[in-house]
Amino acid sequence: MAKDKASQEDIYRQMRQDIEGGVYPSSTRLPSVRTLAKRFKASPNTISKVVSRLMESGLCTARRGVGLFVRSLPTRKMTLLVGSTEAEADDGFLGAIEVGLQERLAAEGIEIERYHITPDDPSYGPAVERIRRPGRVILCMGLSHEPHLKALSELRRPMLVIGHNPSRCNASSIVQNGFRSGYLAARYLIKKGCRKIAFVGRVRRIRQVVLPEAESLKELAGVQCAIQEEGLSLNPEFNFRDVESASDAVEKLTEKPDGLIIPANDDVASLKVRKNLVDKGNVVVIGDDSLLKKPKHSTAVCISQEDVIELAVMELLRLLGEQRVPTRTYMVDTELHEEVG
Repeated sequence: MAKDKASQEDIYRQMRQDIEGGVYPSSTRLPSVRTLAKRFKASPNTISKVVSRLMESGLCTARRGVGLFVRSLPTRKMTLLVGSTEAEADDGFLGAIEVGLQERLAAEGIEIERYHITPDDPSYGPAVERIRRPGRVILCMGLSHEPHLKALSELRRPMLVIGHNPSRCNASSIVQNGFRSGYLAARYLIKKGCRKIAFVGRVRRIRQVVLPEAESLKELAGVQCAIQEEGLSLNPEFNFRDVESASDAVEKLTEKPDGLIIPANDDVASLKVRKNLVDKGNVVVIGDDSLLKKPKHSTAVCISQEDVIELAVMELLRLLGEQRVPTRTYMVDTELHEEVG
């Protein structure tokens, strides 16, 4: 070292570089704390803290009464957990993000170990017990059950969550700007003269319990803000937690809305709600920019798949390169695209 006294960060980086570069091969014993203290001209207390960080990083493990040994953990391995029962990426938004990430990360030489929900797993995600040797970073897609994410964080790996911002554990996250989505959609309908706007949200089901999606609640807040700016209010009759409840309520409404904001979905139930609630032209769907590839599409508020992929690659590479770093939240703005066709 060039300095007379190396800092804890300098020592950690050098030791990590030595381990990953093969100076200390897999399964070999590391020098004692006293020896390392002499090498780096640092106090034993500083070296002990560095050793703790190396263990947290999964680069080495302690054997009681023997010493510290280098682990045979792939240095470019990442663990991917998806909230899907499919063994491969599906055709939805998160599936497209997964495919894009796999291509980009493969080009970086990063190995990906993928876990999906099996019949033996809980409904909210792959069981933590299955992940015996996690990679250097854990990536979660389509997972939002807070206790589950908290348990994953206890695997002591940096974690990135796409689509949800955890509140009960330290993890980086990438989420869309839900408030902006709802606000843009409502402002568009208001400019078209709509004054009775209906909102259809999204829910998730965990162990037979139905809960509103966090981003859907943010979208609703954006809608309410835009409506209140006009001195109006959202009729409770027009606020539906999901497509199913909207479909059930159509025949019971005392009046019909003149505008509709609904998640992008072409299933029969969604199309029926759109047809029965409002005129065709007064609908805004909230989704991703794959909608824009269709020759005909409704007015849509979209998040960019490529924006999410770029941010995810950047953050994953950062987490792979640094173990003890502050977590970061990335909010991706959505944009409104008017009807085509």
